[in-house]
Parts: sequence; C-alpha cells; structure tokens
Amino acid sequence: MAITVKGENLTIENVWDVAFNNEKINLPEDKEFWDTLAASRKFLEDYIATGVPTYGVTTDFGDSCHNQISVEKAGELQRDICTYHGIGLGPKFDHETGRAVVLARLNGNVKGGHSAIRPELAKMMVTMLNKDIIPVIPQLGSVGASGDLTPLSYLAAAIMGERDVYYKGKIVPAMEAFNAEGIKPLPIEAKEGLALMNGTSVMTAVASIAWKKAERLAKISDFLTAVTSEITKGKDTPFVAKVSEIKNHKGQCESAAYVYDIIKDSKRVFRYEDFLRTQIEKLDGKGFIAQQNKIQDRYSIRCAPQINGVYRDTLRFARDLITEELNSANDNPLVDIEAGRLYNTGNFYGGHICAACDYMRTALANISDLSDKQAEVIIDGKFNGLTENLIPYTPADHPRAGLRLGFKAAQITISAIRGEVMSYCFPISLTSQPTEALNQDKVSMGTISARKFNEQIELVYLQFATHLLAAMQAVDLAGKDDFAPFTRKVHAEVRRMSAFVEDDRALDKEATAVAQWLKSTELFA
Repeated sequence: MAITVKGENLTIENVWDVAFNNEKINLPEDKEFWDTLAASRKFLEDYIATGVPTYGVTTDFGDSCHNQISVEKAGELQRDICTYHGIGLGPKFDHETGRAVVLARLNGNVKGGHSAIRPELAKMMVTMLNKDIIPVIPQLGSVGASGDLTPLSYLAAAIMGERDVYYKGKIVPAMEAFNAEGIKPLPIEAKEGLALMNGTSVMTAVASIAWKKAERLAKISDFLTAVTSEITKGKDTPFVAKVSEIKNHKGQCESAAYVYDIIKDSKRVFRYEDFLRTQIEKLDGKGFIAQQNKIQDRYSIRCAPQINGVYRDTLRFARDLITEELNSANDNPLVDIEAGRLYNTGNFYGGHICAACDYMRTALANISDLSDKQAEVIIDGKFNGLTENLIPYTPADHPRAGLRLGFKAAQITISAIRGEVMSYCFPISLTSQPTEALNQDKVSMGTISARKFNEQIELVYLQFATHLLAAMQAVDLAGKDDFAPFTRKVHAEVRRMSAFVEDDRALDKEATAVAQWLKSTELFA
C-alpha cells in the first residue's frame, strides 16, 4: 500500500521504506488538499502582481534582496538560483539517501500550501520517486541555513531535466531517464526554486536514515553487556527492574530489562543471594578475610544500563526533533492563506536537526567507549578466568604454544575505532560562521552534523562486530551450553560467518561481514 504524502504524519519509518524498500507514494485524493494548493498558489501570484517586492520571487536572494525585478522575470530568476547553486562538491549521497531527500522535500512543500508551489510540481516529485529517477546530490556545500540550498539545487535541476540522476542502477543524464519513461521536464516558475531549495530536507533525510541505523545499536550494545556479564560470571543485581525504577529514567529501565531478559536464563550469571551463599567465604569469627570474589562487578557491567539508558533516551529525544522537522514547512517566504499574509522568515534554519545529531553523536560515543571497556574485560584473561587474548587452551608442550596471539590485535582495532568515534563528538552547531555577505551571519550547520552522525554509526557497527567476534570466542572457551538461549542464537549466527579462532588468521573480512549482518538481522530488529 502506497504512503500518502500530505505534509503531516510522515515518520522516520516511512522515510526508510521509501528509501530502501522502494515503497510507492501518492498524494491525497481529497478536494480540500488540492484546493489549498491551488489557493496558496493564486494568493502568491496575486500578491506579486501588485508590484510589492517579494523576497526571492521579485527580488534577488540573500544580501542582494534590495534588487527588485519585474513579475515577468520571476520564473527566470528561479531557474537562475538553481543554476548558480550547481557547486556541490565531494562524494555523492547514495541512491537511497536521494530518495529520502525527494520524499522529505515533497512533504514539506505540500504542507498546508505554505510553499505556494503549483500542483504539477508536487506531482512531478511523486513521478520521480515512483519511477525511481533520483537526483545525484553532492554531499558538500550546505551550511544548513538558508536550508540546503546547494544540494537541493540538484533536485530542482533534475525536475527541469538537467544534471545527473540515478536510474536503473546507473548514473545517467536526467533527460536520458525522462525520455526512457516518456516524462517531460518541468521548468520551475515563480517562487518554486526557493520552495525546492530553501529548506532542510537534505539534513532531515540524512538524519532520518542515520537515526534508523542507530536505533538497533541500543539492543546490540545491551546484548554485548549481557554476554560480558555471562562471560565474567557477573551478578543480576544491576539489571533487576526495581533498581532502574528507583532511578526513574525510561531508557535505563528499557536497557536493564533487555539485559535481564537475556541473563535470567543463563547458568553463568548469579542471582546476588546465590552469589553470597556460594562464592563468599564466611568470617566464622575471623576479624578479616580477603575474599577471592568481589561482590560488585566493574562499572562497564554494573553501570551499563545507566550508560546505554542515556543512549536510548537520546534516541527518543532525537526522534521527536527529526520527525517534527520532517513534517514542517521549512522554506522562505511562506504563505498563510487563512491570514492572507506572506511571511519572510527563517524556517529553513536546521538548528533542531543539528542539535539532534550533535546529541546523538555524543551518546553514540559513550556506548562505543562502553564497548571498548567491556572488550578489555573479556579479552584480557586476567579478568575472566579464560585464556590470554582468548587463544584456545594450549598446553606448554603443544606445537603451537607461544605462537597463538588470538584477539590481541582485535582489541587494538576496537580501541582505535573507539578513538575515531570520539573525534566526531564536537558539537557541529558551534562551527557556525558568517557567510553570504553577512546576510547568513548565523547558520545551523545541520547538514554537516547529520552527515557526521551517519559516518560515526558506520564506525560503531565495525567496532561492535569486532567486539562480538571476541565475545563469541569467549563463549566457546567457556562452554556455550551454559549461556543464555538468546546468546546461543547469536553465537550460531556469527559462527555461520566466522569460525572459532584456533590458529591465528586475518579477521578483517569476517568482522566486516558481521557488521553488515548486525545492520539487518531480525535478532536485533
């Protein structure tokens, strides 16, 4: 069933389905929707016909808005803004991100008729999505206010049959794709260049896709905590529901519940009362005992719900900001047909997307750091009763004795990625600087923040995959039959991609395969 796009109620999941599952879209059939688009367009045309200077429609753009043109030149001016913004550079957004961009721009442009676009322009974006003719958009060139001008110019150009598009698995000139599908290009008219370009749809599309990728990392992180607790024969106390209920935070409660649901069926995690009964020596009148077993686990296990709880709560907060932006009218100027007014405003400012992604990158870095510490606990034999570097049990007289180093380098890789992940944490919003003749003197930098969030996620998947390989090696060494049923399910899946490390071998391709699996497996959906 197609997704109906009407400027409201679009979700991150809708964006994902359109981007990755080629979900079809349509516009509403109800008369009120189309009457609103027509009325807002007529209002704009009547307004500019009065001769009043209208920003970006009968004036030039930004600091050049003192230059007024005649109504007859309005369409040409819109086509010109598209042309001179053709200076996007660097790597290109992929086909899926391009689909998300078109969807986000369409949704913002039809919201309440505020963008005053012609109905045929809305229909053209629907056609391009459903025929899968998607603009090729460079990643570099947006400061996030006035919106994503340069990258969105590639959408405006494609609508007019210019520049390149993704079509049938290739990059081709837009007109080649249009001709193949019998589509005529649509020249943009008064206000429509701004409507298409002067908004937040690139950063919002990137943030939506990144958020969806990041969502499952919460469960993966919690699983790594659970299996670390199993490997180290931890206690159930940190994950008991009452503990997190006392703390109040929803994310912590969710994290603890997820871990507890795994470890409750493990033979290797102690119920605290059982630990005291079986693992603690009684004083029996002595004044002092140095206990062999500690009654508390390390912070990387004991505080994991508090750490990953922040991640879960930040996901929730970021989702709200991204969804609200996704369903906003975010270009300039905007039309209000109910009040009979035209607003010169700044809804193109991507501050909320920048903030959401800035916050997410910090929360993501913290679960990366948590993983690094947990990996140390399971790889270093001093902390878990297993072997040094998770090598197989190797007698001193074994021919390979001294020639097995196991996961020593894997731990270094985990720490190296963790260090790189940390480098993404600087708040991009603080890199704002004046541009465009001091008209754009405070900008959001939201697109860069969203891109960095997406890049950082890819690093964390690689780190978690390497951590998971080490954890599954530890499961084998400890005896998998004593582990929780869910842990054994994960173990079975990982072993289809990576066998137990008996003698040392390169693990790069296996870790990469596990990272790809983590992105799609139903176990962490």
